[in-house]
Amino acid sequence: MCDTAATADQRNVEIKARIPGGVDEFERRLDVAKKLTGAGGELIVQRDVFFKSPQGGRLKLRYLEAPARSQLVYYDRPDVAGPKLSKYNKIEVDEPAVLEKILRQSNGTLGVLAKRRLLFLHEQTRIHMDEVQDLGHFMEFEVCLRPEQTPEQGQAIAEQLCETFNISPADLMTGSYFDALTKGEN
Repeated sequence: MCDTAATADQRNVEIKARIPGGVDEFERRLDVAKKLTGAGGELIVQRDVFFKSPQGGRLKLRYLEAPARSQLVYYDRPDVAGPKLSKYNKIEVDEPAVLEKILRQSNGTLGVLAKRRLLFLHEQTRIHMDEVQDLGHFMEFEVCLRPEQTPEQGQAIAEQLCETFNISPADLMTGSYFDALTKGEN
């Protein structure tokens, strides 16, 4: 099979941060997101099954509640604190249980992560306020880069949002929620 029409990876600059101070601090930052965006946020309940990815990066099957369609997501980003470039590809999946079985058989699984996410949209940035099962409260910015934008431009936007939400450098995460869960960092 020839793949002459492959599309370019999607790109964003992202940060993930722990929210210390429990529910009270989570609620305070939730208020900041509501004021910044003028919205109450969209609730998204997710269950992510992570698979071994022999070529590097991360591969997960994201189960979403109906009417949303589940997604298969591959992404690659450096495990460093602060704003970082993430390259990703995703497709919507109509039969996630069948795909999960195939990927379990072919790749093997690493584990499962469940979370409740409130999604806010601010200009070109997706703001996630996350409650991760067995891990705690977090927030994430995904600055969706336009084709003409550089990662440095996305980093500047992410850094400005860190100031707006009063995110301390000590609270920035280097890896994924799944990495933290498997290392017992709750």
